[in-house]
Amino acid sequence: MYKIFYKEIFVIIIVFFFALKGFAHTNHYKNIETIEMEIFKDGRRVGYNDYFFSINKKKLTVKNRTEFKVNLLGVDLYHVKGNSEEIYQNNQLISFKSETSQNKKNKFVSLLISDDGKSFEIDSSSFKGKINSNAVVGSWWNHSIIQAEKNISPITGSIRLQNVTFINKEKLKLNGNIFSTKHFEIKSKKNDKDEKEIKVNVWIDENTNHIIKITFLKFGLWEYKIKKIVYFN
Repeated sequence: MYKIFYKEIFVIIIVFFFALKGFAHTNHYKNIETIEMEIFKDGRRVGYNDYFFSINKKKLTVKNRTEFKVNLLGVDLYHVKGNSEEIYQNNQLISFKSETSQNKKNKFVSLLISDDGKSFEIDSSSFKGKINSNAVVGSWWNHSIIQAEKNISPITGSIRLQNVTFINKEKLKLNGNIFSTKHFEIKSKKNDKDEKEIKVNVWIDENTNHIIKITFLKFGLWEYKIKKIVYFN
């Protein structure tokens, strides 16, 4: 049972863990220094998902550190720890690298844009080859996820199709603050014939376009919530 639990939870984390379009609205993030998110499982905090931004001339670099644990009676059943780095130039993703340990098993992704800018060249744990550069790499700092048709796992490099549906506008309370948000549902699967579909809910702040909450159901409720956004002085 636990083996199945590990596998199915990890599939969701692979797709939605670290989700941004190859062409991203990086100008929306030029004044941000850090984005801190907390990860909850059934209402209990189990880890964090943090982003660190830096700008050098026309290049934006975003680094991510993530770790969470699920345990039972003091024994770790599931432990993920990872880091990544993505670099943009003139709003275009030009490289992405990640290393992740999942229950002591190592996963990786190395992605570079092609010379003509039309495709990504990927070397990873699950996929080696090319994909159109309008695909996304999973990263919860960028709202362009809701515009993409394909995503690339930031942990293994696997490719999935996705459909995005606008649900409604909602008032959302987080950390004592009230946000006016747009609520979207993302459905993702490996191909058109795949019957296993992942459903994730995303809330985006209408004023800043920042993703402030993500939820999905799998052996309980998982939530990613904004804890703090720090801006450059």
